[in-house]
Amino acid sequence: MRIVLKHVRLLDPGAGLDAPERTVVIEDGVIRDLDAPNTAVGDREIYRRGVLVPGFIDLRAQLGEPGYSRQETIPTALKAAASGGFTTVVAMPSTLPAADQPEVVELILAKARKASAVNVLPAGALSVGREGQRLAEMAKLKAAGCVMFTDADRGVKDSQLLRYAMETADDLGLPVATHAEDESLSLGGVMHEGLVSTRLGLAGVPSAAEVVGVARDLAIAELTGARLHIAHVTTGAAVELIRQAKRRGVRVTADVSPLHLLLADDAVEGYDTRAKIFPPLRPRSDVDAITAALSDGTIDAVASDHCPQSDLDKNLSFNDAKAGAIGLETASAVVLSLVHEGRLDLRRAISVLTAEPARILNIPSLGRIGVGERADLVLLDLERTWRFERSDVYSRSSNTPLLGRTFTGRVVLTITGGQIAHEKPANGGHVE
Repeated sequence: MRIVLKHVRLLDPGAGLDAPERTVVIEDGVIRDLDAPNTAVGDREIYRRGVLVPGFIDLRAQLGEPGYSRQETIPTALKAAASGGFTTVVAMPSTLPAADQPEVVELILAKARKASAVNVLPAGALSVGREGQRLAEMAKLKAAGCVMFTDADRGVKDSQLLRYAMETADDLGLPVATHAEDESLSLGGVMHEGLVSTRLGLAGVPSAAEVVGVARDLAIAELTGARLHIAHVTTGAAVELIRQAKRRGVRVTADVSPLHLLLADDAVEGYDTRAKIFPPLRPRSDVDAITAALSDGTIDAVASDHCPQSDLDKNLSFNDAKAGAIGLETASAVVLSLVHEGRLDLRRAISVLTAEPARILNIPSLGRIGVGERADLVLLDLERTWRFERSDVYSRSSNTPLLGRTFTGRVVLTITGGQIAHEKPANGGHVE
């Protein structure tokens, strides 16, 4: 198919590209021209003014298969990804069985290729079964296609094991991503420990659990010289540790989830299990600190942290409900809302979803617009105001505290590998 997009603004912060009123030609899955005459023709000609940016890259999503298809399937997850502008998704190894063997990785990739043109990059389990006892066979996992090593939402308790993992991963040229937490401090907690948890009578997770975990992981990264990526940072104190480590030359990057940029711990008022996530929502002062850190580059990227849970697992008491929220459909909307509020520059907002994740993964071909490159593109309507409704959920699960929330800025077209993976009608989703 030959697709022609007319009258679009091209914006690629990674390439320093910002050009208005361009006509873009896509053919055979690649970008053929970025400045074609507006008389160019194609099988599909799209006249929609907006900002055309590189396809978004998600560093962290649970795709459900194998093992958890009640919550999510790879086809539904990738539809959700495309609706949110993600053309590349890193699949967490939190499957059953865990992605600690090449056969599991190959199964995930085969299902993904069959389901969608969205590019799936598997993360391999750091330890066997994600149990933190023995290193997984990391070289075999890399050969099978893994792009990083992580135990997903489980912290690595054994510091020596984490050291070996970092050294081995560094030899293989891949990063280790950690969930930084001291579980001896957080055990039994169901939300942030503070005034809200005290008022609600719920066991809390202190900020110190993350801070101690981040300090330990940074120390091991500094010891080994290996690349460390710290996932879903939530506290201002942890941000300061990362900032100081970067100044010392530690090879560390970090991401934040959209919900931690938007909501504070008071979102659980009324014992709303939709707002029960892991790590927990923190006080507004932490939200402000991590937003500022995203803006100034201390935090490098935004990752969806897509964690689908079924209604059966959410419609329970707050203590018993499972933690997690879907995020693929709304991650970019949250980031664009920060632009609308003046808290994030547009170029930086696009960068934290494109060039920065590509840099973390060390895959230069991702997150860029260029002639001859794979056509992974997203068209944004920055002025579009819309309400996130159940009909906008493509995931098999709908566990999110954002249903009913109004956003400004929306993905209206997603192209993956030269194919239209998602398109929103020109008059759909407006809030009058």
